[in-house]
Amino acid sequence: MDLDTFWQIIDDTRAEAADESEHADALTEHLAGLTPDQIADFDRHYAQQKARSCTWLLWGAGYLINDGCSDDGFDYFRDWLIGAGRTLFEQALADPDSLAELLTPDQEDLEAEDLAYAATHAYRQLTGNDLPDNGIASGPPTGEPWEDEDLPTLLPHLSARFAD
Repeated sequence: MDLDTFWQIIDDTRAEAADESEHADALTEHLAGLTPDQIADFDRHYAQQKARSCTWLLWGAGYLINDGCSDDGFDYFRDWLIGAGRTLFEQALADPDSLAELLTPDQEDLEAEDLAYAATHAYRQLTGNDLPDNGIASGPPTGEPWEDEDLPTLLPHLSARFAD
């Protein structure tokens, strides 16, 4: 499975869903129809994209949008970013502040933890075994750490839209 196919699966399953929970269910169901190797490939691409999005500036974006963002919350925010599709994901990576214009007014609590487990559930459903470790670790965030008072300068549009 190549990266384009990975993103196409994300897009196709998101189109079937009304919310993040339904998206995770649709993704699991789709993946369960693939071969074990394809599921493992999907999981590897997912982990690579999640690692790419582990930046301090994106953490700041998640912190503003979700009114706080713990370590786990940042993981779930990055799951949501992947689930939102390649276009939004790449735009957010290039310019996290652009999320202020990309999000609709009714979007809040942007987290999608269940998406991270879709490949694991599909693999287990198909094989009865645990998904092999993909060997990809996110590691610490890249970039410069920030303090709360830095965010209006670093992310002015998100700060204006989401800051208390």
